[in-house]
This record gives sequence, structure tokens and C-alpha cells, in this order.
Amino acid sequence: MRTNPTVDKAKAAVYAEVLLEAGRQAGTDSALFELTGQFEQLLKTVRGSLELRSALSDQGVDPSVRRTIANDVFAGLRPELLVVFGTMVERDDLRLLSRTVARFVHLAEDALGAVIIDVTTVVPLSDELRFEIIDKYAAQLGTGVLLREHKDPALIGGIVLSMHGKRIDASVSSQLENARVELSRQ
Repeated sequence: MRTNPTVDKAKAAVYAEVLLEAGRQAGTDSALFELTGQFEQLLKTVRGSLELRSALSDQGVDPSVRRTIANDVFAGLRPELLVVFGTMVERDDLRLLSRTVARFVHLAEDALGAVIIDVTTVVPLSDELRFEIIDKYAAQLGTGVLLREHKDPALIGGIVLSMHGKRIDASVSSQLENARVELSRQ
């Protein structure tokens, strides 16, 4: 099925704006912050499962059944997100998911007055390091910074920062992989 890129862009913007307004109705900045993380995780889950993508976009399955599948798979997410995502699935707009997530994150960051940076470490950040990261990036970006912290023992040590699709990987595991690649060339 051919789609019109201009129409798709507009539809994605509408989904993002509806979710933003629903998040604002919750009355707290933490709701918007939580929605960004959940929407990004939902996107990763859908991207990572061909079976799920197929079930959610199968035109041979009744749209209400596809919505039920989406609600069952993502039952632990905020209800505002389930409503918007379920509508996307029901209306055969799953192809707009990446664009909608990106637009929503941009709108949410504007509403929060801050950039959201994902920070992954092996152990929880100390308060000192947390404030150092916030201060450094707030000065560089000229805006507020919110950190979304993750723990990943596979890093072995170090830190990985990511925002807006950019990644700074200063983890021990990536340094070891780089050394392995270099040694294998010789």
C-alpha cells in the first residue's frame, strides 16, 4: 500500500500531540518523563519482534483484535500510551511508530524544558557523577537535562550516554571489543 509522506508526517504529529496532551492532563512532569521512556521502550520491543509486528499489522485480523493484542502485550504501560498506541494499531498506522515516538519525545522535551539523556552504567550513579553529567550537558546544550538511568552488568565498567539517536560509549566492554577488532586485523 502506497502512503503519502506528507499525510504520514501529519498523522504522526497528531498522535504525538494527543499523547502529549494526555500526559499533561496527568498533571505532572514525571508523567511526561515516564511516557517518553515507555514509548521508546515500546518502539524497541516492536522493532525487536517480527512476530509482534506481524500480529499488530496483519490486515487479515480484525482491528479490535489487534488493539487487544497491543493492550495485552503492553499492559504495564501508562493508560494514555495504550490508548494512543492501540489507536495506531487499529488504524493500520504501525508504520508511523518511529516517527511518532521521535516527535513525541521532541514535544515532551520542549514541554519539560529539558533534554532527556539515557545513562547506562554497571552500578547506580553516585550523586556526584549524576550532578556532574547534568551540569556538563546543561552547559553544552543550553537547556535543562533529565537523566534516565539504566543498569547493565554487561558493560563491565564505564558509562554509555545516549540522546536523540546519538551515543557516547565509554564502557569497558566496548573498549575490549575495539581492542579485539584491532588485534584481529594484525
